Amino acid sequence: MNPLVRKSLVIAAVILLLHAALALPFPGIAGLSARHWATGMGEVLVIVPSILVLIGLFDAWVPREVVARNLGTDSGLRGIAFAVLLGTGAAGPVYAAFPIALTLREKGARTANLVIFLGAWATIKLPMLMMESAYLGTRFAMLRLVMTLPGIIACGFAMERLERPAPVDA
Repeated sequence: MNPLVRKSLVIAAVILLLHAALALPFPGIAGLSARHWATGMGEVLVIVPSILVLIGLFDAWVPREVVARNLGTDSGLRGIAFAVLLGTGAAGPVYAAFPIALTLREKGARTANLVIFLGAWATIKLPMLMMESAYLGTRFAMLRLVMTLPGIIACGFAMERLERPAPVDA
């Protein structure tokens, strides 16, 4: 059995055992918690297969050169804009973005653009902006966007800087 699968099954078993142990002193809370956990796991298991299929298609259809040119180390402002647009236009929960980011990384995307992509996915999706505009006002939504975007970009470049190994002095 794959070690990652084995580890995941062990974690699930530990969670179920914890729920069973908590059921003795707190049966109502433990039951409610177990139901919520099962619901969350069900939602994840419904989404993950479609994400894996999309990643497989992306991996087969999009050449490494295209990703490296548009999101790689020499992509400049175009890469930042492309990363923001990819993240903003995406749909689905943020955990679905991580396998996509891994595939982009394997195809030559730079770390800064990956962090920007993940940050945009998590914070500035188009449906979220439309909901904010409808419920909190367009001014609020645009102000939040203008304040969030520089932070996401700064985090991307900070992460890239932190990722680089320190130079070795001779």
